[in-house]
Amino acid sequence: MSTATLDAPSLLRSPIVRALAPFLEARTWGSLAYVWLGFPLGLAWFIGLTVGLATGAALAILWIGLVLLFVTFLAAWGAEGLERRLAIWLLGALVPQRRRRPVGPESLRAWTKSVFTRAPLWKGLLFLALRFPLGLAGWVVSVVSLAVSGGLLAAPFALAVGGSVDLGFWNPDTVVEALPISLVGLLLLIVTLHLHRAMGWLWARLAEQLLGGGEPEPAAGETAVEPVAA
Repeated sequence: MSTATLDAPSLLRSPIVRALAPFLEARTWGSLAYVWLGFPLGLAWFIGLTVGLATGAALAILWIGLVLLFVTFLAAWGAEGLERRLAIWLLGALVPQRRRRPVGPESLRAWTKSVFTRAPLWKGLLFLALRFPLGLAGWVVSVVSLAVSGGLLAAPFALAVGGSVDLGFWNPDTVVEALPISLVGLLLLIVTLHLHRAMGWLWARLAEQLLGGGEPEPAAGETAVEPVAA
């Protein structure tokens, strides 16, 4: 009589294991962190760009306006660099280098020309502009989905400490009666984590398109330099 055994690959392909995988994978929590950072960072980029560009354009007839525009673009370059790093660290995005240069000193003029005359700066501005509305939408979805699933999951604990649970159509009085609600909350939490992974995947693809320069990796004898945020 043969005995059926489960090998590791079969176990990993199990629907239950695949459903619970988000709890164990670092990418899930990285996506969650990235989504939650979307609102504050997006708001900061929106305010900074709006104030800097509007004020600089209004004062463009004076030299101070041109200086302000230049500083705003430098700050945007730094913000784009931060967003690029976050996408790589938290989402595992394969974002190309924004620029590369030969080994050796580089003048400020050459660096400025390489930044302002190439596409990465301007594509990155589009990413920063999208970060606020899309980041706010993702943050709202995250808060609502986590609150609903977490509230249902905690129903038995609320009753255990003397609280009450009122769903309108069902008002459990004991911890045992609230266990099905907790199970529904667990299922919703699994769906919520998968939703965050999906949002993280979309952000990673957007970052790969807008935050990189499409440069190949440095050849031997060359070093890619990521400028420090201005």
